[in-house]
Amino acid sequence: MKKVFKFSIYILVIAVFAVTFKEPIKERYQLVVGSIQSIYDPCGTPIAYSLGIFDSRFGLSKEEFLGVLKESENIWEKEIDKNLFQYDPQGNLKVNLIYDYRQEATSKLKSLGMSVDQSRSTYDELNAKYVELSTLYKEAKANYDARLDVFNKKVEEYDRQVTFWNAKGGAPKKDYEKLQAERAVIEAEIKELEVLKNIVNEYVSNIRSLVVVINSIANELNLDVQEYNQIGDSLGDEFEEGVYRNDGKGGEEIDIYEFNSRAKLLRVLSHELGHALSLPHVEDKTAIMYKLNVSKNQTLTPDDIAALKTRCGIK
Repeated sequence: MKKVFKFSIYILVIAVFAVTFKEPIKERYQLVVGSIQSIYDPCGTPIAYSLGIFDSRFGLSKEEFLGVLKESENIWEKEIDKNLFQYDPQGNLKVNLIYDYRQEATSKLKSLGMSVDQSRSTYDELNAKYVELSTLYKEAKANYDARLDVFNKKVEEYDRQVTFWNAKGGAPKKDYEKLQAERAVIEAEIKELEVLKNIVNEYVSNIRSLVVVINSIANELNLDVQEYNQIGDSLGDEFEEGVYRNDGKGGEEIDIYEFNSRAKLLRVLSHELGHALSLPHVEDKTAIMYKLNVSKNQTLTPDDIAALKTRCGIK
């Protein structure tokens, strides 16, 4: 008679996501002087910029990123033959490359052979992909759940047999060998279920990335559509490629969150540098300063040039 040990197993589950600052006198003086210069000669002194946060997960080196920044500043400078920007390791304007859910979503879609721009055609394409993946996800999850249910019943029966024979002091050789064979089957099924679980989770990951971008495009284009529900936890409400921030105390930053190509990065940086020059958005959809990055144009349009000349006091 041989003792049989219970088969302990964790039930497999799907991992469904989820003080007042007093400035030094010198700095205050520089801030006041800078403010006066910006009023009377707004383009007379180049804006000194430097690298702030730099995340290497974008796959760019600092040298490559600075190279694109240089191209971006040239887009503005060559039109009026003025040095508007200057790289300085200690420059006040910090340019940050921040990797978060936005770039993660873009990278995920890129792996699916899809690119992101904020246009109606992209929205329709991603919407169709969402429907396709949602169908595949439901099928995969239903298959996993059914297999898991059968598996759990098999484990319960196995444990019942083990308890029965252990209460009798052990199982006869024939029954013991049968239980050992069943145990081997259960262990093999665990591996199969793990594969199925990973397939389901991959669908979930892809769908979440789609949802982030689809909802963002719908919001940016003011589409009258119901937002898609996330499968799992919320990743965030905004999907900005970049943003310029001025704290009103002399501190300025450009945060770059997302791009799917060098050309897109060039346009995003050019747009945010435009804001650093205090330029507003313009109406021309092909312009660098249009509110959405939907064009492939990499030169200033008449609207961009007009805004720049107005800001610099050039007639």
